[in-house]
Amino acid sequence: MNEHNKRKPLSIAKFALQAGLFMGAALVPVLQAEAQTRRQPDTTQLTCVQTQGLIKKFGAINLKSGPYKFDRFVVDRNRCFSGQTVRPTFVPTKDDPKCAVLVCAELGQTRQ
Repeated sequence: MNEHNKRKPLSIAKFALQAGLFMGAALVPVLQAEAQTRRQPDTTQLTCVQTQGLIKKFGAINLKSGPYKFDRFVVDRNRCFSGQTVRPTFVPTKDDPKCAVLVCAELGQTRQ
């Protein structure tokens, strides 16, 4: 084999590796988003007591409350960031269309 023939397979393999790495990197955010939506409990599939119990158990938790609605629910102000306070809101659950929960909100913000 001459020198030219030895380099050609290497360059093809290198291109294939680069293309595979690029495609893999492009898919990671999509797969992470899909996995995250599967892991988050959906309040519409839980009772109000179950939803409130999860929030109490973890102190702060991200929950789905509809097909495209996600929020971070908390037990108290200590779970919010600096400059935030808690605000009562409601989420739909299996047994109650207006289950009372708390979310963090910027000071002075009354509705999201």
